[in-house]
Amino acid sequence: MQLIISDACRGLVESIADYLPEARWQRCMVHFYRNVFSHVPTTKVREISHMLKAIHAQESREAAQEKAAMIIEDLRRQKLGKAAD
Repeated sequence: MQLIISDACRGLVESIADYLPEARWQRCMVHFYRNVFSHVPTTKVREISHMLKAIHAQESREAAQEKAAMIIEDLRRQKLGKAAD
């Protein structure tokens, strides 16, 4: 099995199955972070960066999902709904 890591370009993601049917796809974290930051005021980027990194620092998938849910809630409280989405 192969792993493809890329941005979320729809055409690329959709064509992976055609050319590499056994491959799995994973979203590039750098591109993901950049997408989130595009919906955050510049003054909040560092804070949000720490929040996102905390998700990836969790020891299990379940813990990461719980942390992500907490962060999404926090972003919504801060009126950063697009970043939360």
